[in-house]
Amino acid sequence: MVSIRQISPELEEKCRTELNEVPSRVPEDLAALKQWLAKQPHLNPRTGDQFLVGFLRGCKYSLEKTKEKLDSFYTVKTAIPEFFENRDPKDAKLQEYMMLGVNLPLPHTMGPAGPRIVLVRMGSYDPSKYSIVDIMKVCYMITDLQLLHDDTTIIAGHMVLVDLRGMGLSTLSQMSPTLIKKMTSVIEAFPSRTKGIHFVNPST
Repeated sequence: MVSIRQISPELEEKCRTELNEVPSRVPEDLAALKQWLAKQPHLNPRTGDQFLVGFLRGCKYSLEKTKEKLDSFYTVKTAIPEFFENRDPKDAKLQEYMMLGVNLPLPHTMGPAGPRIVLVRMGSYDPSKYSIVDIMKVCYMITDLQLLHDDTTIIAGHMVLVDLRGMGLSTLSQMSPTLIKKMTSVIEAFPSRTKGIHFVNPST
């Protein structure tokens, strides 16, 4: 018995027409994926139906692409520990970072099957006080939650709105080429599709 959430008719249609989802075939696809994961003990992966169907949808039900994406997802978590270790949401320091509101998935979408809008406010924190590495750690914690709980993000993708208000050179100076490369690797390992990136309020 497959255990995945019921989704709206609009998202069901998008799954069918854009992501190649065939409901009657989902149990078979999940079983094949679990059999493969059982032979990949180095990944130590989640195997819940909801988690795995998110990757299948993100990879348009290509089993080979899904396997590659899952491998990348767990590889970056091992290769870039500064983003993925010590992520206790009750930790006072992390809660302080969360309250800065740098990465905010907005509740309303662009229509019933529209992408999730994510507001990124890079000018909302003081770079002399807060580390960009910890900022990104919190951002990826939020992304992990979306992967597990936000069907819209997985099925319809996400639109990023970057608010540059208050962002100065000191913030940019934290973003070294090495850090940007690591951030790119993490983004590419998640199964959600970026539908666009828009910048507002640039410095004059």
